[in-house]
Amino acid sequence: MLQFIAQTNDRYSVEETIQMAIEGGCRWIQLHLPDMTDEDIKSIAPDIIALCKDAAAFLMIEDRPELAKELGLHGVHVKDITDRSAAKIREELGPEAVIGVDVASAAAVMALRTADIDYVTLPADMRIGEITEIVSTVRDAGIETPIVATGDITPEDALVYMAAGVSGIATGKPLIEAKDPVKEIELMLDILSGKK
Repeated sequence: MLQFIAQTNDRYSVEETIQMAIEGGCRWIQLHLPDMTDEDIKSIAPDIIALCKDAAAFLMIEDRPELAKELGLHGVHVKDITDRSAAKIREELGPEAVIGVDVASAAAVMALRTADIDYVTLPADMRIGEITEIVSTVRDAGIETPIVATGDITPEDALVYMAAGVSGIATGKPLIEAKDPVKEIELMLDILSGKK
């Protein structure tokens, strides 16, 4: 699984990066727009939502559950969450919304075992050995929560991360900065699906 992280870029607009991700075959778009205000995001949201709807692509945003609800997005990814805040977000967004959260350890994943979340992501700077250990510990404990590696992960790196046991990869910048972003996204998806 590829979660494409759409963000501001010197070469392309956010909308253009999402269009390229969709053209490359990605169907999970996550908006990472910390430097934009809610009003800025609302101004570009109609085009982004239309792009994703036309492609049957899943669309979520980071750290703005209220905006996710207002715009009718599929979910939200948050940096920090507890059982209590997860319950509040779930109540606000409804049972169909997808909620993801950053974690940095197996203990953090296990602490969220009763929280109503759908997946966790590991820090961008985490070493492969640490990722392997976290995934192994969590799975040995019987927890099946999907664990996603995040960061500036290239297609060349993808197999190493998947071999560490993660369920998917969340990345965007190295794909969009490639010479041909659409082909790079296609390559990443082929690698993740075992075609390459």
